[in-house]
Amino acid sequence: MQPQNFNKEHDHSLLFEGNRRLRTLVENLPGIVFRCKNDKDWTMQFISKECLWITGYSPEDFCAPDKITWASIIHPLDRENVWNIIQKSVKQKEKFHLTYRILDSEQKIHWVNEMGIAVQNRKGTIFLEGYIQDITEQITGGKINIIRDRALDEVQNGVIISNAQLEGFPIIYVNKAFESITGYTHDEVIGRKCNFLQNDDRDQREIIDIREALKSKSPCRVEIRNYRKDGSMFWNQLSITPIRNETGEVTHFIGVQNDITEKKNLEFIRKTKNEVLEMILEKRSLTQIFDRMKSVLEQQLSVGIITIAEYDEREQKLQRISGRSASMLFEQTLDKITSESASCISLRAIQSKKREVVPDIFKEPTWSKYRDVLKHSGIQWTCFYPLLDAENNVLGILSIFRQGPFRTGSKMGKLIEEMANLAGLAIEKKRVQENLILSRKQLERYSKELEKKVLRRNKDLKKTLKKLTETNFDLITQIAETKMAEEKLEIHETILLNIAQNFPKGSILLVDQKMEITFFEGTAFKHLQDQIETNEAFRIHDLKGISQKNRSLLQQHINQTLKGKHLSFDFEDAMDSYMVNTTPLFKENGEASLALLVLFNISERKRNEKTIQDNLIKEIELSELKSRFISTASHEFRTPLSIILSSASLIEKLDTPEKIERRMFHLERIKSNVQHLTDLLNDFLSLTKLEEGATRATPKYFNLLELSKTLLEEVGIDKKKGQTLELECNVTKLEVYLDPKLIRYIVLNLLSNAIKYSNEGQPILLQIYGKDQKVIIRVRDQGIGIPEEEKQYIFKRFFRARNSLEIAGTGLGLHIIKSYTELMEGALRFESEENRGSSFELELPKNMKKNEKGTYYR
Repeated sequence: MQPQNFNKEHDHSLLFEGNRRLRTLVENLPGIVFRCKNDKDWTMQFISKECLWITGYSPEDFCAPDKITWASIIHPLDRENVWNIIQKSVKQKEKFHLTYRILDSEQKIHWVNEMGIAVQNRKGTIFLEGYIQDITEQITGGKINIIRDRALDEVQNGVIISNAQLEGFPIIYVNKAFESITGYTHDEVIGRKCNFLQNDDRDQREIIDIREALKSKSPCRVEIRNYRKDGSMFWNQLSITPIRNETGEVTHFIGVQNDITEKKNLEFIRKTKNEVLEMILEKRSLTQIFDRMKSVLEQQLSVGIITIAEYDEREQKLQRISGRSASMLFEQTLDKITSESASCISLRAIQSKKREVVPDIFKEPTWSKYRDVLKHSGIQWTCFYPLLDAENNVLGILSIFRQGPFRTGSKMGKLIEEMANLAGLAIEKKRVQENLILSRKQLERYSKELEKKVLRRNKDLKKTLKKLTETNFDLITQIAETKMAEEKLEIHETILLNIAQNFPKGSILLVDQKMEITFFEGTAFKHLQDQIETNEAFRIHDLKGISQKNRSLLQQHINQTLKGKHLSFDFEDAMDSYMVNTTPLFKENGEASLALLVLFNISERKRNEKTIQDNLIKEIELSELKSRFISTASHEFRTPLSIILSSASLIEKLDTPEKIERRMFHLERIKSNVQHLTDLLNDFLSLTKLEEGATRATPKYFNLLELSKTLLEEVGIDKKKGQTLELECNVTKLEVYLDPKLIRYIVLNLLSNAIKYSNEGQPILLQIYGKDQKVIIRVRDQGIGIPEEEKQYIFKRFFRARNSLEIAGTGLGLHIIKSYTELMEGALRFESEENRGSSFELELPKNMKKNEKGTYYR
């Protein structure tokens, strides 16, 4: 009797221990394990503690009578569909698997994935048993806060968040665009008041608007001058928006910065050009016009001196034209140099008719005796622009003196070129006016001389009167022609003004019915303008630098335009893209005589369209990667969970002592599959840490050979029948300074893969060699190998070769191994042939080196 009692106590102890392990397993699963009645309320008989974290309700809330039922927390729109699916599975005696929404204790929506099966007790009552997992993050796309922070960092505009509940509204967050725009780092601005960007520029009216908006907790939008960390000014388009909590109280302000300095500069430059053109049309003096140009250019240069001089070709001298100036001493010195020396830089620019640049003016002989004036003015670099008329004759010189150069292709260089063109136009217009005045004076002198001749020839009155009439007729004709010339000049001036105002970045062409280009002006296709200016009659099909296809396209649209059509089309030339609008110009009889072509450079827009298309492709690839992840995770988790569930159900029925061996078998299955789930979760966790940059190598000194022997023993229990594990090493001890955890993961995974993808009876070889300062770890097998066409994808996340799809795996192991190898400054290579086996080789340093911060982050 005593041995029998002993056996019963032993069986009871084993049963208790098994139940304890089962309870521990259930309570530590990342989801809800449940048993409920198959009624409309799904009345719970058992529910694990995980329900508290997902629903906000405890197991007592669900299991106690007259409290919360599971049916009551299912979203009303999903409740009927859930009931129908489960009842259909119960009727067909199948497992059910469905996804639906629930409302937690705070009425927040959670997406859950439920798997289960119907069971029947001896009395015939049907119960539901299963597992419920929260998949809200998978449905909604991940951790929203992290995504939001990353999105804010990717925004091109500066973003500032300040605390509205503290005095002075201190800054609590800025994004990367703010750091890029202002030059201040995140740590330098956190805790500071938002108005520090105005420096001492506190007289701006917009500052009052901002203060009133902050005081009244209302939004506002202003354009204000701000200053970067290096002291440079930029125009900031600032939008401020208050953020309120659930009670309506303003807790924070969000400011969005947009750097509009370039826009303001363009507006200023456009306004200046219009102002100068108006001064030219109003026939202002050259001194007034040049002083305005000089002040604008010196303001844009920040530091430097501008002079403009007119060139007298007969005297071969330059005459500086300007009013009062802060750099008068320097300008007077420049007058002396140009009058004394025929080899001055400015005269060289006149002779070459090209821009002349002198990097170091102190090396110019003509300036050597004026070294003190140069040093006092802070001048070292100089540049001279010749001012040319329509016939390429030199009218004057625009000179720039400053400490250092600027790029000729920059906005400053383009502004100087445009001002040089306007200065040349002003001088040319002045000379035309002078020639007109001179012509009038000559006509007046001629008329007076004619009157004297009439008085002297009184004797031959008829002859004199006839000659006088003819002369007067010629005089009237000349006056009419002169007036017409003045009108044409004003028309050309108006056309030039419209071109400068409306098409500063494009070009305008006029083409007649013979396809001859009668007019060309603009900044695009400068190489075409040179061809047109050097030929009296130049046709479209004679253009060089444009492909035959584009010339034919232009001719085709010009022909249609001359028939009275308004057209718009695009074409590409070399590296740029252009949009062309055509308009017919009609004579008085209604016939189209000319085709007006307006070309505008749209290269930037085309590049933006390509960028959008590239981003769309990346989004599609990311979506595919997400789908593969969900498919792989759901497939890999379903099998072990099903085994755990079925084993748990069978253990419940194996409640007699003689079935202990079967119970232990199922318990081992549960432990094995729980370990498998843990390994899967570890792989996903390792991938997440790698993606977030949170994984780092922590090197230690250890014996690599000893660790390898231990790992061979661990994986030995997973060998298939007849498989052998061999270790080959060229040393008896191999001391290294690496991360043992990462090495353990790499070697275990490579050995596990070799076992998993090899058949029974095949050998597996682990080779370890120490060579100089390197360590070589190689794992060889004679397994299924990798198909040739899929080798390029083998290290990608979630990739599974076509010949391995029937073998369990997530497709993450090799990706993580490669990342860990690179983290330890190593390299991973492999050789493989389908149905002949694979060889993976790691090359690592014996001793890792620390970076500047002493850490080993990936």
